[in-house]
Amino acid sequence: MYFTLLVILLNATGSVSGFVTDASNGERLAYTNIYLENTILGTASNDKGYYIIHKIPPGSYQIVYSYIGYENVSRDIIVEENRNLTLNVELDPSAIEVEEITVSAERTRFEQTVEVSHIMFTPREISSVPRLFEGDLIKTLQLMPGVVTMHDLSNKLHVRGGSPDENLVLLDGITVYNPSTHLGGLFSTFNPDAVGFAELYAGGFPANYGDRLSSVLSVNTKEGNSKDLTGMFSFGLVTSRLLVEGPIPKGSFLVSARRSYFDALVWLYDKIRDDDISLPYYFYDFIGKVNFNPSPENRFTLAGLSSTDVLDFQEIETEDPDERIGLEWGNRGVSLRWRSVFTPKFYGEIVGAWSNFLTQLRYEDLDDSTENLNLYEDIIDYTAKCDFNYFWGENHTMEFGIEGKYSTIGYNWDFEEEISFDQEHQISVIASYIKSKIFVIPSVLSIQPGIRSIYYSKGKRLCLDPRFGIKYLFRPNTAFNFALGKYSQFLVTVNSQESYFSIFDFWRPVDETQAIPTAYHAIAGFEQWFDEKTKFTIEPYYKKYYNLLIPTEDDIYFSAPTESLQLGDGYSAGIDLFFKKTLKNVFGWISYSLSFTKRRFDGDYYSPRYDRRHNMNIVIGFTIPQYIPLLKNGTLSTRWYMATGLPHGLDIARYQYYYWDPRWGTGDYDWEIISSARDAYRLPLSHRLDLHLEKNMKIFGLKGSWYIDVINVYNRKNIAFYTVDYDEDPPEINKYVLLPIPIPSFGFNLTF
Repeated sequence: MYFTLLVILLNATGSVSGFVTDASNGERLAYTNIYLENTILGTASNDKGYYIIHKIPPGSYQIVYSYIGYENVSRDIIVEENRNLTLNVELDPSAIEVEEITVSAERTRFEQTVEVSHIMFTPREISSVPRLFEGDLIKTLQLMPGVVTMHDLSNKLHVRGGSPDENLVLLDGITVYNPSTHLGGLFSTFNPDAVGFAELYAGGFPANYGDRLSSVLSVNTKEGNSKDLTGMFSFGLVTSRLLVEGPIPKGSFLVSARRSYFDALVWLYDKIRDDDISLPYYFYDFIGKVNFNPSPENRFTLAGLSSTDVLDFQEIETEDPDERIGLEWGNRGVSLRWRSVFTPKFYGEIVGAWSNFLTQLRYEDLDDSTENLNLYEDIIDYTAKCDFNYFWGENHTMEFGIEGKYSTIGYNWDFEEEISFDQEHQISVIASYIKSKIFVIPSVLSIQPGIRSIYYSKGKRLCLDPRFGIKYLFRPNTAFNFALGKYSQFLVTVNSQESYFSIFDFWRPVDETQAIPTAYHAIAGFEQWFDEKTKFTIEPYYKKYYNLLIPTEDDIYFSAPTESLQLGDGYSAGIDLFFKKTLKNVFGWISYSLSFTKRRFDGDYYSPRYDRRHNMNIVIGFTIPQYIPLLKNGTLSTRWYMATGLPHGLDIARYQYYYWDPRWGTGDYDWEIISSARDAYRLPLSHRLDLHLEKNMKIFGLKGSWYIDVINVYNRKNIAFYTVDYDEDPPEINKYVLLPIPIPSFGFNLTF
């Protein structure tokens, strides 16, 4: 060993590098442990599956690749002086339960990264959580600490006091401007079958991400099976899904499609019963991906997304309808990525992407075209991004890059064959960043300084957003994390993010006369691993906002022009706790958040409607024992949550007054409503129990599973909001419950 250390000091060394992938389908294996037998030398693959071991003395070694859930692989290698050995390795899955794979990656990431508020999800975790109709990524993220919802059916992400437009959402490099579009926000854009893994940074995200104030959700689709042609078909009460993946010469492909069939079921019922009814609404998603590897060091990936909701209504009870209403909205985009290992120490990715979010409302008077209406809004952006990693050594890694984005935001109002309103904005955002991870004391103390500089074309402004992170492992299983950062945002939504229901968003750029919205994050974290499958984290945080642009309370449901937005500030503070346990036959987690969120305009603080004080989720899943017939070896998952009520205002009184109109010489009586302060009341406590039962099966020789979900098992009537009915005397306060009864659903999955 002393000879090895002496050779390292003299720098007469070599290195070994490469990629680690799954032998069954070619998927990359992030955070695999790699080490040289009988030495102190080793490393872990990064999130792309790439690894490099530096400063290896020349000689013969046995290198070992270890990943829970896979068979270990050993290779005999010869390392030469001042040379790099490229060694790409495939690992075969073992019989160990799949959930342990996730545990392995999480544990290795804990040892290797400097980060806070990071959550990673796999398809298994998404599918195992009780759900309404089908598994959903965003619904699963809502079970994490720091993430709250406004009601039982909401699919919006409110992260640590932030509004949904403060979240940067990416799918394979494509910006997704509204990920919760389907069925009034009930379903997200992401087909769960196509998701490889997803990462949520709930705060303190590093310098390679920017342009949002609160969080980053990065979704990566599966790479596509490069070994065999396989597929999956899923049928449920609301949607059906199909996924096909397989090899192509020097690469792989994946195609995923999903469609709802409300319209088809109602059409079939109408044909059978002749009842003249229709439900002309449906949505569909399409995700495609192609990988091409011209050499072991290079990979090209083309990915595409099309996600659209369609409502097309016309009178069906008459043979000659006289009007038609059409509404269409959705996300779409394409990205092309080039990944290259330029040298063993220099790794990079170059991405070009096109993204579009479209909203169009059409009204056609089939008898008189002069009465037609066409409302059209969309946002298109073109993005080019270069990210590079340089491995200085085993204790120092540098990441740097540049990103350019050109966006066009257009909207028009075409009424009575005339364009009454037509406007278009073009903006450019150019950003560069650099961050460096340094192990000051190897395996004990590491820091990650970084900075992001941004040029914004409107007003020709330059922002400097510094970031800093530190991790101190005062024991092998115990770490303290701390992060500071400044964050800027250049696009905001002019429709309120406090509305109870939101189908689509209207985005606008910050104009030249407005200050740029800014947030500062300060996060501390304590992370404890009790064993390889049990962890506990606690994170207090504070987030300060400046120059917020938010619609007035009167614009709570509708869009407003940019210049009418209020300028204010605010803060969010709280503490998040998370406990996760994974065993062979039992898994689950407990999350709890205590949070305080305030906004201030004209010197007055108020609580936005998503300010939830206490929020707790308990998720437990287990394998059904062998002695239970029919269901043995199936999986039963439960989710129970409890949350305190959200703030709301309420009309508290009214009085009648007499008014006189001098123009007409008449007068009449009318009512004046007296409303409470904006956050004077809170809704009652909410809680709910959901169940998910899944059992493997075989149909026609194909492997699959069936599942049953029950949402709101014990029929809890959680109040979503109140309204006042002034047609009654005296006026009545009405309570609105979105899940008035237990909601069952079922479906099955087949693989081929």
